[in-house]
Amino acid sequence: MFFKYYIPILTSLLSITLYQVIDGAILANYVGKEGVAAVGMFGTIITIFIAFGLTLVIGGGILIGKNIGAGNYTKAQEIFQFTTTLAIVFGLIILLLTPFTIHYIVSYLVGNSESELFDNTLDYMFWGFMWIPIFLLRMILGNAISHDGAPKVTRNASVFGVAVNIILDVLLIIVFPFGTAGASIATGVSVLLSVCYLVFYINKENGHLRIRNYRFTLKLKEWKALLNYGIPSFVSEISFSIGLLLINIRLAQFGAVFVSVFGIVNYLSFIFLRLFTSAMISTLPIMSFNIGAKLPKRVLGVLKFSLVFTFGLGIVVVALGFLIPEFLVSLFSGSESEEFKHMASASLGLFFLFFIVAGPNYILGAYLQSIGKLVPSIVLNLLKGCVLISIPLFLIPDYLGDEKEWIWLSRTFAEVTAFIVVGFYVLNRRDAFFSHQAILK
Repeated sequence: MFFKYYIPILTSLLSITLYQVIDGAILANYVGKEGVAAVGMFGTIITIFIAFGLTLVIGGGILIGKNIGAGNYTKAQEIFQFTTTLAIVFGLIILLLTPFTIHYIVSYLVGNSESELFDNTLDYMFWGFMWIPIFLLRMILGNAISHDGAPKVTRNASVFGVAVNIILDVLLIIVFPFGTAGASIATGVSVLLSVCYLVFYINKENGHLRIRNYRFTLKLKEWKALLNYGIPSFVSEISFSIGLLLINIRLAQFGAVFVSVFGIVNYLSFIFLRLFTSAMISTLPIMSFNIGAKLPKRVLGVLKFSLVFTFGLGIVVVALGFLIPEFLVSLFSGSESEEFKHMASASLGLFFLFFIVAGPNYILGAYLQSIGKLVPSIVLNLLKGCVLISIPLFLIPDYLGDEKEWIWLSRTFAEVTAFIVVGFYVLNRRDAFFSHQAILK
């Protein structure tokens, strides 16, 4: 059952990863390292806005899955209508505010408004923010369809969108040199077409969700339950983004070259994170369906398997970070100096160590959300996202070694410590977190 979801979702996310590699390589060769760094900066900020979408995606998805598992299809449709309406409203607000706020956001991230990095980041972020309503709607639709038992449809939509994106990248970056603005516009158009694909599928009425008689609504009796399930994801994304911003600010003290290095390293980490987020996304519909169907053993089964699976996957990714860092960096550094590539390669291995427990943290957080344990899930996300990351960034004494190394190790410190602390707590209270009664409560 896990691989029934994981393989389509992984295929979908790997197609996105392939696109990111091609997109990054095109930007590196036709725009320069500033183009790749601009995309990395956008990834840091967009997380804040996507956090709202994930609240609806995860919270709504869990409720949809539970109601479908219990055979309550009318309620699943109500939740679907509520989440899509909120996503559209929130996205439109971001779109309207973008022209008035984007310059200040980029100035805060980059600093020097006269630099090439500033111009590239501004171009990419402006168009990226203009497409926010479509991005949020794509998240809601894809997740809802997966919870409705059709993860392959979501995969097909992603593969279709990626193919369009690559074609448009060639047109808008190489043929017509629109730079990072062209890359951002290409992404937005491809996501729009992906949304159209998903809407077409729902309209065929092969699942339990419907477009026919669909109505916009801001009313849902279970809205508190939705927030209860979704808030940990909101906290996770916000704290994760704050943590990346803290790293960015700390590295900025050493000069623009370190910010560019972080942009490329962070870009690569986003690509590999897809492998772990796909595992988390795969477990959520299985857990929520089986909770609704009152089958707690299957919930525990997917929890145990996915923990082991993501830990093994993490070891593989860490090994790649140390064995082939030069190859990975060269994909996105174009014709940069050997000194720059060496600096990025050395930093990559240290930064990638956090993948050892990144997957298990995702899975544990997803499980706690599925059974409605709000507080420990929020604590886990806060600790690994920004609270613990501050210690190696700002509180490590000089005599413990090179402070730049501690900056690159900050995420590893936060992820490992958070997993140990929260893991010990839930294991010490097994009856409250892993008993059949706790799962079905």
